Amino acid sequence: MSEQVIKACIDRALPVELLVDFMRRSVEENPINAPQIPPARTLAPTVRPDFQPEALAALTGKLWKPGRTLRVRFLDGDPVVQERLQPFAHIWSQYANIKFEFGDDPDAEIRISFQQKGSWSYIGTDALSIPKNQPTMNFGWLTRSTPLDEYSRVVTHEFGHALGCYHEHQNPATNIPWNKEVVYQYYQGPPNFWNRQQVDVNLFTRYSATISQFSEFDPQSIMLYPIPNEFTIGDFEVGWNKELSQTDKDFVAILYPFEQKPENELTIDGPAVAAAIGAPGEIDTFTFVVTEGGRYRMETEGRTDVVMSLFGPDDETHFIAQDDDSGRRLNARIVQMLVPGRYTLRIRHFSAQRTGEYKVGVYREPA
Repeated sequence: MSEQVIKACIDRALPVELLVDFMRRSVEENPINAPQIPPARTLAPTVRPDFQPEALAALTGKLWKPGRTLRVRFLDGDPVVQERLQPFAHIWSQYANIKFEFGDDPDAEIRISFQQKGSWSYIGTDALSIPKNQPTMNFGWLTRSTPLDEYSRVVTHEFGHALGCYHEHQNPATNIPWNKEVVYQYYQGPPNFWNRQQVDVNLFTRYSATISQFSEFDPQSIMLYPIPNEFTIGDFEVGWNKELSQTDKDFVAILYPFEQKPENELTIDGPAVAAAIGAPGEIDTFTFVVTEGGRYRMETEGRTDVVMSLFGPDDETHFIAQDDDSGRRLNARIVQMLVPGRYTLRIRHFSAQRTGEYKVGVYREPA
């Protein structure tokens, strides 16, 4: 096992007495957070009186309103450390339509301390229900001597939580072959000192697919702990992810979209459609309908360095595949077996600061 010690982020949950307040504030902040209540097994209209606050809260989203500027205030800490961490928070704003403003505003949505144990953050709009004299985020081990790559790993991770992102190893789509007894033994020791229940909550418990949007499991995600090979059965491991993965960038762009141009409908086997990234950070959206299942090719043309992502069927948040031209003057190209349904292509420039023209088309591959 690597000699590098794993200092793990702690899941931070709201106390039960704040759940009703959280639901109200979260829906006021962003109506998309309203809980989607499954229908009762009855033909009569119902408001589901069997749903308790805990159950409703689990179905309530935690996303801020896109375009929001979140105010950030330090409650304590070394000014050098305070200054050093800020650029890593702003990295998210290159890909998400949301900004962070550091200052002394007493009404700041995000409040940072360095005095509590561990590193953690409340998830998204959970922060709105925390008293304003209490932290919503904590960095327990950052000092002046901490390497910059550790700042990158920890700060980017915690601000991901602040935007509503969950731990990737608890993604509903993951299936990590944990060697649980080894993991229990490791995390019960220093520096984490977790009991078995804490290990279960922070590592093994997978989130329900109903509580949030999620992508396919991403082993490069900044929201993922390192997983040494010794922690698993078989040959499975994850290294020290210290920056946003491509999937992190694409997914947060879905959660907090920049203003998008109207969708363009593509015709399968029709002529390629000319388009342009006309402003930095712009995301172009195209849709097409597959009426017959089979193998399809989606590709771009031109010199602009674009990233293309495919979602569907009939769900513009369900990620399927992604490709870019890798800076080699190749064009983004996805070849995929598709079932009937409506699909969405999202295309952006590889650089959040650049623009350019391109063409895009969808074609049925020969059987």
